[in-house]
Amino acid sequence: MEITGLENILKDRAQIFVANHQGFFDIFALSGYLPVQIRWVAKASLFSIPFVGWSMKAAGYISVDRSNKKKAYQSFVATVEKIKQGYSVVIFPEGTRSQDGTIGPFKKGGHLLAVRAKAPMVPLTLIGTGNIIKKKSLIIKPGPVRIIISPPVFTDTSTSRDKNGERILEGIRQTICNTYDENTRKKR
Repeated sequence: MEITGLENILKDRAQIFVANHQGFFDIFALSGYLPVQIRWVAKASLFSIPFVGWSMKAAGYISVDRSNKKKAYQSFVATVEKIKQGYSVVIFPEGTRSQDGTIGPFKKGGHLLAVRAKAPMVPLTLIGTGNIIKKKSLIIKPGPVRIIISPPVFTDTSTSRDKNGERILEGIRQTICNTYDENTRKKR
């Protein structure tokens, strides 16, 4: 495990960690190595898994039912409240794990969350986690993992429904993509 950019984590306030979603092991890597209290925003189906779901609820993770707009909005409000209470949250704006390591388009909710909670977004680039537990597999293959923390991005909290939000999220995505490419190209 290698983690770089710890100096980019804000010690005095809650933040939204925006990460690429390489695989199931992302959760263990970030939980074990980010030196701050974090809460997860996770799809609702995970909360129905015995023991896993119960522990997620007990830890204060936020369930999102993307198929139900009303429940999704309630999850959004709950996430804003967690951040306002001082908890940092981790989001995977791709919405799903990558099949092949490519970083998909980001959903818009991250910027709206940052504006409502008045919290900065911190890009996290995960490398190697997708090789440990592949999507649709339970086989664990140990290997190297890197977490690269980029500088925080502060949003203009006066506007939330403009093209600026999309540009900010696309900029964060580009930071993650560039960091991923730069750090995987060296290893090839």
